[in-house]
Amino acid sequence: MTLTLAVSGLAATSPAAANAPSDEMAVLFRQVLANPADTQANLAYARAAERAGERRKALATYERILLNDPGNAEAREGLARVRRAIEPSWTNITLSTGAGYNSNPLQRADGAPQPGSAFAMIDARFRDERPLGWWRWRSEFAAGGWYYDRTEAMNSGYVLGNIGPLIPVPGSLALRPVAIAGYRWLDQTDLYGEIGGGLELEGRFQGAVQALKLAAVYRDYGEDWSSDSGPVVDLEGRFSFPALFFNSDALFLRPRVRWSDVGSDPVPFLPTQFQVGKYWEVGGRIDYRVALSNYITAGAGVAIYQRWFADPSTVGGDDREDTYFAPGANVTLTNLLTDSVDLRADYIYQVQTSNDASREFDAHLVMGRLVGRF
Repeated sequence: MTLTLAVSGLAATSPAAANAPSDEMAVLFRQVLANPADTQANLAYARAAERAGERRKALATYERILLNDPGNAEAREGLARVRRAIEPSWTNITLSTGAGYNSNPLQRADGAPQPGSAFAMIDARFRDERPLGWWRWRSEFAAGGWYYDRTEAMNSGYVLGNIGPLIPVPGSLALRPVAIAGYRWLDQTDLYGEIGGGLELEGRFQGAVQALKLAAVYRDYGEDWSSDSGPVVDLEGRFSFPALFFNSDALFLRPRVRWSDVGSDPVPFLPTQFQVGKYWEVGGRIDYRVALSNYITAGAGVAIYQRWFADPSTVGGDDREDTYFAPGANVTLTNLLTDSVDLRADYIYQVQTSNDASREFDAHLVMGRLVGRF
């Protein structure tokens, strides 16, 4: 049966192969016809087809090899590489908007005034992937902002983006060098602009895309902040494990290591997400989600980060150390209005401990938002 399938596949493609754009491909194709189950002959033909830009012929050949030799590593890698190259272009746009309440948005310590505040938020994300030249190129952009009714100092906005090609590498992986740029404002003034680059390695394992990214940017803080400019380097992963316990669940891991060399004197009091300083940070997020029905998904997760600063927490004291811990839960009503609009509700408890008492805080955050995909 295997030989019959292989010969049948060749017969279907032989008229096109007879018009191969090079003598090399014609010679190699005759060798394949002489012995359709010959793995080496098929590999040679597939390589030549890729070099000639005949990707669909290469795809059919790699598939034919795997019919007879399912464990062939080169054919598996070639099949993944060519499939990625001929995948049609796509564009995804995600728009989120919502409102909520934060009991301590300024992240002030116990004993200090802690004005709670309602807020509104909006976030727009654009992802596009398409072939350009030898490779596929992916572009990612995000823009949005937060508005607080009682704590205007927390009003903020951002524009971020990166772009780069997906370069096939052995092992059915893709290496993506990226150019990165971004801008943030806080309290009606420039917070920082950044520019840099990175390398991302991604592949599909266990039915999901897994990725590891190293990125380095140079941040230039605005004149209204008592902060130096300097580099920030992140090493972060993105790992997914679908069908972990049930067919409808998934586990998501987002580990991160960060090195920041942005000094400030004196250190401005900024909430954790805008933190300036010279420090190392290790931590990440873990989230678990399960679809309870066709219309309801429930989830729980936690973010944990440990930071070691190069500056003392008090004059003559030990260097500052912070531990940030934020568990939470969420419920999503999927396809609420149309097939592409969800309603999501979140609760997050934030707590930070530190050897600097002024940096300790806790806060409760509740939020509801509509998420549309276009």
